[in-house]
Amino acid sequence: MVTGAGLLLIIAVAIAFIVIASSKYKVHPFIVLLTATLFTGLAVRMPLNEIATTANEGFGNMMRHIGLVVILGTLIGAVLEKSGATLTIANAIIKLFGAGRPIAAITIIGAVIGIPIFCDSGFVILSSLTKPLAQKTKKSYAAITCGLASGLYITHTLLPPHPGSIAGAANLGLGQSLGTVILIGFIISIPVTFVAWWFSSKRATKVAYEIAEADVVSKTERQLPALYKSLLPVVTPIILITIGSLALLVPMPATLKNIVEFFGSPLLALSIGLALSLLLISKKQVKQFQQWMKEGVMHAGSILILVGAGGVFGAILKKTALADIVKNIAAQSEGSMLVFLVIAWLMGLLLKTAQGSTTSAIIIVTSIMAPLAASTGFNTSMELSLLLAAVAGGAMVISHANDAYFWVISQFSGLSMPQTYKTFSLATVFMGVSVLIMVLLLALIII
Repeated sequence: MVTGAGLLLIIAVAIAFIVIASSKYKVHPFIVLLTATLFTGLAVRMPLNEIATTANEGFGNMMRHIGLVVILGTLIGAVLEKSGATLTIANAIIKLFGAGRPIAAITIIGAVIGIPIFCDSGFVILSSLTKPLAQKTKKSYAAITCGLASGLYITHTLLPPHPGSIAGAANLGLGQSLGTVILIGFIISIPVTFVAWWFSSKRATKVAYEIAEADVVSKTERQLPALYKSLLPVVTPIILITIGSLALLVPMPATLKNIVEFFGSPLLALSIGLALSLLLISKKQVKQFQQWMKEGVMHAGSILILVGAGGVFGAILKKTALADIVKNIAAQSEGSMLVFLVIAWLMGLLLKTAQGSTTSAIIIVTSIMAPLAASTGFNTSMELSLLLAAVAGGAMVISHANDAYFWVISQFSGLSMPQTYKTFSLATVFMGVSVLIMVLLLALIII
């Protein structure tokens, strides 16, 4: 199998092909991703039967992770949108934060909600709010979408109980020091959230997106559902998933832990959310409900095809010797603790950009860095937490076509592939760099 510089060149060519073919030549992303997958597998000299097996596993694993979440979230979104509940919630957000600050509001909301729940689940639940919020405030829809996606992504990457942070902490011997990991992650998240808001407000606003009148249900204030009914399908899954996440952090009896994990699983939480959304349907809308569900399922299908194809491409890349390249670079590195932090960030960036999964990138890089950390001077929980944050910051960069979250954002928002590149993908660069800057500044104080 191809290794070293040859492997990096193959991956670079594959990624460039995906961007150019889908953006410039408008080839359907599903075809582009499968073509890139086949090219990469053949180019690295992977056995033919292993290419097919790995592709199937990649698609299946992605569906297992996100398939039902996408379907249930799409159905909830359909009911929220068609019933006018999204307008009710948008009005409440505007009233709370002011009509002039919807981008800041949605970015902060995303960052807070992103602490306990996965960024993709959070976007699925909240994305239906973006169009009515943009329409009522006359602000950029692309900017509001970018703010929500970025806010969710920041705390998902940097803070427990997300699997990347938990597993990365365990790899670095921080299993009993999660409080320190949370403290460092929280301190870094605040300025990075500001950067996400700044980018969305200044750069993402330049991406034009016209909201069709049909995209937002036009209702008078008297016809809109009550706020508490509108919030129930959104807030209840978030609360349940938040409680479920406590099972990873708080010691509890096995029976109670099983119950908490069951009700806190995204599948059950969103199922309950869908059931609660039925309270929004008036007697006049009962006959329309079946059509709403049909439209929701069709929308979910188109999303899952692209998410699955991204999973196929990522699975092939994970089978390559990419992790070995990262390990060799890290092992050969010498220098100060600050240099080691930069190297950790770069390793996270390399793996994330190449294989798409932020969680995988954090887990792999921290496992590589763990045996090298002590010899480089990283011994205390504070120092190791900074190392973990550096890896996580690198693993933010860059979200593109091999990342499932990229497709969740693109397909649920309606932004085209080039528009998603210009908004969220570019935002991940600014956020990742800002994490590195914060890590280095804190290191100058702590180390």
